[in-house]
Amino acid sequence: MEENRCPRCGWPLADLPASAVVPASAGSRADYLRCVCGAWIARLGGVVVGSTRPR
Repeated sequence: MEENRCPRCGWPLADLPASAVVPASAGSRADYLRCVCGAWIARLGGVVVGSTRPR
C-alpha cells in the first residue's frame, strides 16, 4: 500500500488534521487515521498496513 496516501481516495495523509490521528495505546507504534473520505487507516510505525473500504 502507498504509505503517504489514503488507499481509498488517494488523499495525502500529511494533509490530514492532527485530530484525525488516534493512537492505538500509549507508547504504541500503531495508530489510526480517519481520512476525509471516511475511511479508517491503520498504520504501524508510520507505514499503512490496512484500511476500511478499499478501492
